[in-house]
Amino acid sequence: MLRNTFWKILFAACWVTTAAQAQPIAMRDVFAAMPDSILPMVTKNNRLDCIDFIENHMEARVRNKADEYVTLEALTADYARFRTSALAVLEMKLLPVSDSTAVLCLVTTIQTGEEGTSRRLEDSQIRFLASDWSPLPTPVPFERLADNPFLRMALSADDLTLTLTPQTALMTIEEREEMKEAPKAVVMRWNEGKFVEATTHE
Repeated sequence: MLRNTFWKILFAACWVTTAAQAQPIAMRDVFAAMPDSILPMVTKNNRLDCIDFIENHMEARVRNKADEYVTLEALTADYARFRTSALAVLEMKLLPVSDSTAVLCLVTTIQTGEEGTSRRLEDSQIRFLASDWSPLPTPVPFERLADNPFLRMALSADDLTLTLTPQTALMTIEEREEMKEAPKAVVMRWNEGKFVEATTHE
């Protein structure tokens, strides 16, 4: 279960829109101001270049400190998807707590195996950050999937949902045969300051 103490902390340390701001805080500004500790191989100039490119409908692809390509694949008012390597993606979403406050959710996904095959494996970690970039306690979004060692999480660019998909690539043939049915993806919806189960994909 999501703990009440977590949400008390979250409400006290969320992103705030001040009276001087005409618009709620935008993801472009969050991404630009992100500290090096979150993306240590990506400079602020890298991030600013990516924002400039994508807002001008260009490929937002730059070289990081290791001279490797990184790409800002999507940027909206409240969402960003940043490919940090060929095998890793960082998703960011501003989740509203009220009309003028939000919390920042980050999902990092590591991808291995050929896409579209049974050996494809994607494993994610989720974090919540306060307005000073300090980590907030992170509860398991959906407890009955917590015993699966590999779980792909995906934030939506279009709405306030988080999709959790159990991964089976490393299961043995015996383990798969023992399963009565394949694990289904579960959609969680951000509602009144917390994720709640929305529906199940068939």
